[in-house]
Amino acid sequence: MEFNGTFLAAIISFLAFVFIMNKMLYEPVRKIVNQRNDFIDGNYQCANDNNAKVDELTKERNEKILAAKESARGKYNECLAKFKEQRTNIIKDAQNKSHEELDKAYSDLNSISNEAKESLKWKMTDLANDIVEKILGYRSEIQGFNSDKVNEILYNEKR
Repeated sequence: MEFNGTFLAAIISFLAFVFIMNKMLYEPVRKIVNQRNDFIDGNYQCANDNNAKVDELTKERNEKILAAKESARGKYNECLAKFKEQRTNIIKDAQNKSHEELDKAYSDLNSISNEAKESLKWKMTDLANDIVEKILGYRSEIQGFNSDKVNEILYNEKR
């Protein structure tokens, strides 16, 4: 193998070709590849940041939902207790009113009953005098009429 000027010219032309190709083709392609890698890495980082934000917002939303549920449950229980108290008060008021009306009715009934018994007491005396008049033939007021016996019969009293 001989080294002559052609060989040296071929090496120089090859190195010039590599240098020119490096400057004109490989460097711009490498630059585009690096830019594309930077773009992809940037988008990947942005996606990771967005995923982190989504996770944080989801967690915050769930906490707010739980707080809203607790608040609603508390208000519901508060309203339920209030309505139960109102229901109890309404029932007590109705019971008190019905007891008052019942007591008044018993009182009125006792009053009417006592008036009727007193009226009957005097009518019994008149009837006894009428019976005596029919039997004896003349009217005579009964003397020593035992009103205790009449009271016992009418009022179921024992003295």
